Parts: sequence; C-alpha cells; structure tokens
Amino acid sequence: MLLLRSPFSGSNALDQLFDEITGGVQLPYWRDADHNSFNFSDTIGEVVNDDTKFSVQLDVSHFKPEDLKIQLDGRELKIEGTQETKTEHGYSKRSFSKMILLPEDADLTALKSAISNEGKLQIEAPKKANTSRSIPINFVAKH
Repeated sequence: MLLLRSPFSGSNALDQLFDEITGGVQLPYWRDADHNSFNFSDTIGEVVNDDTKFSVQLDVSHFKPEDLKIQLDGRELKIEGTQETKTEHGYSKRSFSKMILLPEDADLTALKSAISNEGKLQIEAPKKANTSRSIPINFVAKH
C-alpha cells in the first residue's frame, strides 16, 4: 500500500489539523506528485539569436495545432495554447501563454512558424540585412 504524506508535513500542528479535517483518510496519489511536470510549456526551449536569424522552439506536444495561437504586436510575440476536455466524469482545461520580445533587427514581415510531428513549435524570423557599410575616403590631390 502506498502511503502519502500530508502537504503540510513538517509541522505537527498542521499535520494534526489536516488529520482532523480529512478524518485521517489517506491522500490520493496526486497530492504528493511533482506538479511541475504539469507545466507543459513552462520553459522556452532552444533560442537562437545570431547574425542571421532569431528562432525559438517550444514543446507544445500536449496541444493540438488548432489549440495554439500566435500573435505579433509590434515586436511582442505572444504564443498561447488552450485545451478543454469534457467527459461524462468532468471537465479539464490546461493552458499556457508566453510573451517574447523579438530583437530590433528581426525581420518581422518574414516571421514564420512550423510544428513538428513530435509537437515542437518552431518560430523563426531572419535578421534584416545590415545596411551599414564602411565608405572608403579617397584622397584627391590638387593640381
């Protein structure tokens, strides 16, 4: 039999209070679970910001493509995912929202996204061509 501890463990007074509230009933397994594993897109994956492009990759494997939305407002890139599931036993909803400020030299008109079969969302913008250049100074002698 799996024994789980109170979420208040470490404090005897709180353990006693929890036991009084629950009647000493054992906690379900998920009470002691690592809930960080449920943060499906808590971190941004690989980010590339070099001279040629800016790209970011996110793991969105728990979301269908139609559950995802990407919006661009100025240089602010917003990525959202929302999934709702209804069954005869209940309702669940999971979602995430990420905001990324794109670099000033990213070509926003060429921004594109793609999703792989493994659920990796790749968003990429090439960098604008560098229009600055050195202009040589020629010496002209007077006659």
